[in-house]
This record gives sequence, C-alpha cells and structure tokens, in this order.
Amino acid sequence: MSDKQIKLVIWDLDETLWQGTLAEDGHVILTQSSINIVKELTARGIVNSICSKNNFDAARDVLEKAQLWDFFVFPCIAFAPKGEAIKSIISNMQLRAPNVLFIDDNHTNIEEARFYNPEIMTLDARDLERLLSLPEALGKPDPEYSRLSQYKMMEERHILSSSSDDNEEFLRNSNINIVITPTTAEDVDRVHDMIMRTNQLNFTKKRITISDVEELLADPTAVSATVRVYDRFGDHGVIGWYYLRDGELEHFLFSCRIINLGIEQYVYAMLDYPRLTVVGETASSVSSDAGMPDWIKLSENTPTTGESVETSEIEPKKLQVYALGACDLYYMVGHMALPLTNVHFECNTFNGDTRGVNVATEYIRSCFTLDDSEKSFCRAHFHNYTGHTVFDTSIFRSEYDYVCLSFHDDFALNIYQSKESPNLRVVLSNSKSGSFTPILNPEGVIDFDEQDWLLQHFESLGLISPERFRENLEWISERLPQKTCMLLMTGPEFDYFRNSEPQNPAFRTQVISLNKVIRDFCASSPRAVLVEMNDVIYDRSHFSDFIMHLKPERSYALAMKMLEAMSDNPSTEISNLKPLHDSRHIVLWGDGASLLPNWLTLCAANAKPDYVITDSKDVLVSGANVLNHTSLYGKKAEYFVLLTPGGDLEYQRAAMAFYGFEPDDDYLLLTQPVFSLDWQINED
Repeated sequence: MSDKQIKLVIWDLDETLWQGTLAEDGHVILTQSSINIVKELTARGIVNSICSKNNFDAARDVLEKAQLWDFFVFPCIAFAPKGEAIKSIISNMQLRAPNVLFIDDNHTNIEEARFYNPEIMTLDARDLERLLSLPEALGKPDPEYSRLSQYKMMEERHILSSSSDDNEEFLRNSNINIVITPTTAEDVDRVHDMIMRTNQLNFTKKRITISDVEELLADPTAVSATVRVYDRFGDHGVIGWYYLRDGELEHFLFSCRIINLGIEQYVYAMLDYPRLTVVGETASSVSSDAGMPDWIKLSENTPTTGESVETSEIEPKKLQVYALGACDLYYMVGHMALPLTNVHFECNTFNGDTRGVNVATEYIRSCFTLDDSEKSFCRAHFHNYTGHTVFDTSIFRSEYDYVCLSFHDDFALNIYQSKESPNLRVVLSNSKSGSFTPILNPEGVIDFDEQDWLLQHFESLGLISPERFRENLEWISERLPQKTCMLLMTGPEFDYFRNSEPQNPAFRTQVISLNKVIRDFCASSPRAVLVEMNDVIYDRSHFSDFIMHLKPERSYALAMKMLEAMSDNPSTEISNLKPLHDSRHIVLWGDGASLLPNWLTLCAANAKPDYVITDSKDVLVSGANVLNHTSLYGKKAEYFVLLTPGGDLEYQRAAMAFYGFEPDDDYLLLTQPVFSLDWQINED
C-alpha cells in the first residue's frame, strides 16, 4: 500500500463484497460486516464504486434489497475486462489512480487493474477485515455523506451527457423531416383542435373559438403555418401550428407526441427567435441560445407513403390494437402504428388549462357504472369532466386483438367518493401531480370555496388502493372479449419525479405498490401479459423534465418491448394473406428501421415470415433466416414477398419486376398509416 489517502474504493462483488457467485445459482450472502464497511467508508468521506463481471439488474437487485445500492456511484457491472473499466471509472470521477483502492478475490483481475492503472492501490478480498484499520483509509468525518452526494450529482451529469449522445444518434438516424405549410381555411378545424387540446408543448395557451381562428387567418399582416413531421418510422401528420404577428408569436404550439424531438426549437430558430411570452409550465423550453437542432431537415414535400403507390388492390387484415395511457405512451404508440396494425389511442386531453382523467382504471369503470344523472353532476362540478370525450371511452367498443394499458393516473391522482351517493367516485388532479382540478360553481354561490365544497360533499380516499386497483383490472378483464390479450405496463420505479419536484415519495411508493399488483395479476391471469417498463427506463438519462416524458430512443425501445409481448402472444391469423402465398415461403424485405417492428406484428398475427431480406447489418431478428434478394430470381413459385415501407421502394419494385414477381400475385407492398392521436378504427 502507498502512503496516499484513499478517496475511492472500487469493489468486486462475487466472493468479495458478498459470498457466492451470483451468475451460478442467483444466491449470494451479503454479510452485515460488508455492509458496515461500505457505510463506514462513506461516513469517512471515502466514496464506493463497483467493477464486477455480472448481470447489472441482478446485482442491483441484491444491493437494493440490502438497502446498499445508493451507497455506490459510477458502477460498472458488465461482462467486460476490468482493467479498462476501472480506468474509465477513475476518469469519469475525475480522480487519480494513486487515490483509488481496488478490492478483488482474483489475483489476475488485480494484476490487470495494476497494468491499466499504474499506482492504483489494491487489496485481496481475503484481507478485507484490515481495510478500515489501514492508515490510508482514515478519511475525514463526513456523517452527512456530503462527498457521496457530490459524486451522485457528478454521476447524474455524466449519465445525462453520455446518454444524450445515444439519444442524438437515434434522432439523427431517424431522418426527421418537417414540412411548413401556410395555414388555409381547410386547416381551421385541425388548428382549433390543437389549440384546445395541446398543453405541455403549447407555449402560449390561448384558448380561442373556431371563429377566432378564422378571424386570425383573415389578417393579411400575420404569418401562420401548420407543421407536419415525418421520419423513417412513418408520417406523424400535422403536429404543430404557429401564428406570428408584428414580430411576436401569438400562438406557438405542438402535439405532445413529438416531445423531445427538438421540433419546437427548430421552428423557433427557423423563425429567427421572435418574441414569445411563455404561459405556464411547458415540457421543454425554446431559446435563442440553443440554435437549430442539426438532426432535423426542412422539406418542401410531404412524404411519399405506400398509400399513394398503386401496387396492390389487396389489403391484409390488420391487428386491432387499443392503447390507453398518458405521456409515457405519446411517442411510443407511433412506433406501433404499422402496416399491419390499426391502433386506437386514448390519452389525456385538455379542456383549457386542465387535463381530463381518461387513463385511470377508476375513471374507465365509472364510464359504465355511473348513471346519466351522476355523469351530469360530474360535468357540472368538475372541470376535468367537461371535455367532449368525457365518459366516452372506446375500450369495449370493438373486439380488439390487444388492449395495452398504462396507469399514470392510478399512480398520481386522488379518488373522492360522494357522501350522498357512494357509487359516485371521481378522479381529481392535485398539486402533487403537477396540476389542480378546478371545482365549478354552477349555482353561482357567493364566496364559493372549492375545497370547502369538495370536503363537504365528498370523502377523500387518497390514491387508489392496491385492492381496488386489482378489482378494476379484473372488472376490465371480465368485460373484454375472450380473444383480447391484455398488455399491462408497469410504472417507472426510478427515484425521480419531475424537475420542479425531484422527490415525490408518495408517487414512487404508489408506483411500486401498484406494480406489484400488475405483476401478480399477469402471473395469475392467462390473458394478461406483463410489459416491464423498468427494463427500459432505469436512470435519469432516459427522460427529460418528467419521469413520464421519455427520450425518443427509450420510447422506441419501449415500443419494441410492447411489440415483442404481442409477438410472444399471437392473436388472429391474417386471413387473406395465406391464400396469396399458398404453400410458398413468406419473405419480409425491409431496412433496419422497418424490419423488426413489422416482423413482430406478423408474428403477432400468426403469420411469421420464413425469411427476411435486409441490407442493415445491425438488425438481428431472433428466429429469422436471412435471404439475399438475388436468391429470388426465377423463384416466384417458392416465395411470396412483403415489402415494408421505409426502404428503397423504387429499387425493390424494380428488383421484383426483374426477378419475375408480379404485384399482388407474388409480392405485396405494406402501406404505412399516418401517425395521429385521432386514429379511427377501420372495419375490415
């Protein structure tokens, strides 16, 4: 050992911090002695990290159960060489090797650490009991764990910085295009709908009537336009609108489904940063200092989709998918709007500045259990029950193949039960969830006090109980058709709420509590399938200002997880696809962006392709046999080809003709639907 002071201890796990090897049987023993050493080092101002060849989630689970995970920073838990990993930890923490101690039970690992990190201190795990008595480990008293807190903040900044590169790479590879089109009279209804329904990316929040919109458009001195977005995944449709007059943006708003794509900043920069008075909180900010995102392109043309290409008179039967959720699903469902799916999405909507409550299981249940007079009472007294879609859920309206449920409002909103009519339960926002539900005063009572009236007529039940939540899941399940598969998504358990309120223990406790119900329900119900959000969202870099506002690359990963769950639980067969190919092999031809999701939806429809053709080297589809398209030459009697959107369609069609394949008879172009929050279910 050197005479330098230890500032960081990097721990191996197996047979070092704990007894046993986690990867062998999943059973290890973490002694109280080891726990005490870690805590005592922290109290001396010495920080702890991990470098272990292990499964990250499994190791974290052991340490979380021991309530020790939060004592470590910059952990490297992966099956990777330790020497370079240790070097990376030291560099990221801005320390020097002479002030670092590495502990391991394997002499080879210790020598490797020394090779890559000269002057690092090391300790054999068999000498662990000596650690606290070493003169280099005296440290300085830090009973408040202030140094740990400092490195936690450094770790968060590092994660945000490093993962932003991943997210920006995803955005650059997404080929995002926007089309700016001057507003016309035909756009009035769509513009008015966005004015009334957008909120988190509505920077001006001026709620006006249709006639007001028409009057604005009649002013020749103003400039206004709709914003349409399309990318490699499809056409998102019209998602934004601005109105610029006398150098000021009077209206500047976008759909939440493009949150974290940078569209709002691009448009603001394109307009040369005009005056903008931001009203209320927004999910993102725009600034003259931020510049123009370089992953977005301004296009003069709308996208060419499969719908405009006359290649087929046959449209395969589509999977019917219903999704219910909040901010966590806005961008995700766009990746589920595929050629072989019809998606109907219900989400939170806004009436003025207050959002509705149409994603709580208690609210869904009330749509069918309340009578007309009780519904009228809600509309008359609670602002978030005044939207045009209130009590009009379509969850049972069609025989869906899949019903995908997310539970934001069950995690965040309170339930109030009427004292006069116990059957009447309402779901209301409060300040803890980021908004507050106004109580209306239709009787015109003087000196009307909202809270006094609410507490006089209603009893607060608080957040929904696990027992009632389970009842609601069973109630919904009983009323869905037998063919319908329920995909239930857990909530994020990461310890963060939103930028304005980083810690919200009540929310996190509720998420953990209801997640247990979701997992138990899926384990006991043959028609329910678990989609674990926490496999995708597990650190601060995965979302922006709010734990439900996911980064685009994480939304895509979550969508693939949802599609994988569908693929593993196939529904109905695409009835008019099999006669097309008879006994021929189905071949799916697409690029990297379109291949995997379309493969998964085909599997979900019991029409798993036999082969895939792709030029993307980074696309690996489990169970797929890769075929070179030149192998199709003269083989139309053996193969039936499905072309996915997003690839080089002109080249694919030319190849099909050269190889002797005829449209409809030998190949089919799958058409991409427009990504819209207002999808209507098409009857097949």
